[in-house]
Amino acid sequence: VPATASAADLARGEELYQQATVQLDADEPAGIETLKQAAATGYTPAQLHLAGLYQDGEKGLTANPSEARTWARRAAEAGDARGMHAYGMYLFDGIGGDQNRAEALDWLKRAAELGLVDSQFNVAKLYETGDQGIRPNLTEAYKWYLIAARAGDLDARSAAERLRTSLPASIRAKAGTEAENFAVEPLA
Repeated sequence: VPATASAADLARGEELYQQATVQLDADEPAGIETLKQAAATGYTPAQLHLAGLYQDGEKGLTANPSEARTWARRAAEAGDARGMHAYGMYLFDGIGGDQNRAEALDWLKRAAELGLVDSQFNVAKLYETGDQGIRPNLTEAYKWYLIAARAGDLDARSAAERLRTSLPASIRAKAGTEAENFAVEPLA
């Protein structure tokens, strides 16, 4: 499956996905096959739906974390922020494959830059604590907590306040300026 699908493929994928959701909601066995066809077109909502069904072993599918991770990766590689977040979490936790926290941070950061608040919070937390190949960076942690807080994340707001009290004014100022200047990156 190519990382980027043609407009015709995506239109077909969307049509198949709508059909699949109706079938799945009605517990029709054909729904899984239709969903797989939709996912194969490169339509990322179908890929993520299929990943979730494989992860949880639902709608007649046997739980298969490796297959779930593969479909999340395909959505991530296609530029879907939710796919980037999901794939980053598979990497972080080592579900369905090897654990790679540094690569997880890369994917989560890409999703964060596209405006996904859950990823913004997770990036902040990773930078705050550091972990397996991730060097702690309190400036980045504070910045991402501020960005997520500005988007309405209450946990991020609490974490930013907690971190703020322990940071020097220079780091608070730098991170605050970067957070204020943050703008969601448009998809290419």
